[in-house]
Amino acid sequence: MKLRANLTALIICLALASNAGFSRAASFDDRKKNDLAQQLERLKSQSSADRRDAIDKLADMEDARAVEPIIALLKDTDSEVRATAANALGMLGDKRAVEPLIALLKDEVAFVRSAAARVLGQLNDARAVEPLISSLKDSNSSVCSAAAMGLGSLKDARALPALMPLIREQSPDIRAAAAAALGDLRDKHAVEALIQLLKDESTTVKLSSALALADIGDKRAVGPLNEAVANEKDEETRSQMKEALHRLMAAPDQ
Repeated sequence: MKLRANLTALIICLALASNAGFSRAASFDDRKKNDLAQQLERLKSQSSADRRDAIDKLADMEDARAVEPIIALLKDTDSEVRATAANALGMLGDKRAVEPLIALLKDEVAFVRSAAARVLGQLNDARAVEPLISSLKDSNSSVCSAAAMGLGSLKDARALPALMPLIREQSPDIRAAAAAALGDLRDKHAVEALIQLLKDESTTVKLSSALALADIGDKRAVGPLNEAVANEKDEETRSQMKEALHRLMAAPDQ
């Protein structure tokens, strides 16, 4: 009798614990739904700061139900809200955002166009290749650089002919972004041009070129990169270029 009573008590305890677990899980789900609803409602706030904050919180939730409401804010009257929405869509990683972000490449505000270009690279969708190639002609250097980096992220060979002329641009930011993107493409046709950039006046451009050459892994660049390391006066840049040289030398023969 005592054993039976103990077993009965144990079963009751387990049942109560199980019910408590279900209750906690249900309560958590309810709180999550309430939080989502609250932030979605805040997207309609008259305050642009509130709208931006709500977008950030929704992105952190990683809930696909927030994608369409955030896409709608790509047309917000406030440029900072539009840029925040673009960045949030990059965090959410939903392909529904691709076409609206392509449209945002024509926004009147440069930093919004830059955000769109950068995020299109993150979303890894081939539909963005041609629009980003067009954005390489943007009059704003930041937008052009972001488009180059976006194309590098997409790793599409169609970008190569459009990226190559950028290594002669006046802006060092554009030259550095183009070098990095060419490295991402891993195309040997870019090696000679990148070797020439090792002599650039900008340390940022030289370092981007060194890293790109290491990424491509073509041993033709070993000698020029070794020379660039020896001639570099900036200690931090020299150290990073030396690491790139070691990586290049360790790359398998192609």
